[in-house]
Amino acid sequence: MSESPEVDFSQIRGDWHFHINYVANAVHQTLARAVKMWGGVQAEANDPAIGELVAKLEDTWGRLEQTATGEDKIDTTSPILDEWLAVCDQIKAPCDGMEEAKGLGGSGAISDLPLEQFTEAMRQVRSFNEDLIMMREQKP
Repeated sequence: MSESPEVDFSQIRGDWHFHINYVANAVHQTLARAVKMWGGVQAEANDPAIGELVAKLEDTWGRLEQTATGEDKIDTTSPILDEWLAVCDQIKAPCDGMEEAKGLGGSGAISDLPLEQFTEAMRQVRSFNEDLIMMREQKP
């Protein structure tokens, strides 16, 4: 066996710019999927409040992406990030309520029901908020 130099993982873990761009891209892609899914289920959902919040999420994220500076896809110090977090909090209850009212979820199995896939996509969108907050707190 040849001896090779060890990899310095601190250099990988310490790349804040890489990580914020990774998270921003994940949010962008997941939100795009959720918005597309909403287009297919909004008639069945029959809840204009959810539609308004989905549109607000899409708008808020778009405005946050416009805050990009240098090599970062978003500015984590922007007050728009706080607005994004608030809208994510606002959409949780209506999505959960709709899911409960329609008897969706709870099985733990992957569903092929479009409405349930939409609510799962919204959960995934919200799941990135902890990462966004952590990245804001750790900004160099």
